[in-house]
Amino acid sequence: MARLYGAVMDRVVPAVLAGGATGAAGRWAIGEFGWSSATTLLAVNTIGCFVLGIVIAALPEREHPIRLALGVGVCGGLTTFSELAVDLARRLDAGDVGEAAAMGVLSLGLGLVAFLGGRAVSA
Repeated sequence: MARLYGAVMDRVVPAVLAGGATGAAGRWAIGEFGWSSATTLLAVNTIGCFVLGIVIAALPEREHPIRLALGVGVCGGLTTFSELAVDLARRLDAGDVGEAAAMGVLSLGLGLVAFLGGRAVSA
């Protein structure tokens, strides 16, 4: 069993790494559109949630190598929770509590709607 697991991991790890690089390059490219950082953040996270919804619905097996490459790799490299946390903290530090709350609710709301939409498209 360990030998089979090792063989699968030998294929999965490079695929996840390549997917992560692809997602990160996509995030960088979207950032080059010249949008505000908030718009870019909402765009990459919403797109990533939509794609993740499709991937999870299409590949329900949790350990499926393609699901890992696309979900963990591409979507993980594209989306950025850490940037959302920094953005919210920056707004709170500046005393913009309403803006921080709106950004948090909008980001989570759009992400959930996009994820559910992706699942629906794939079903």
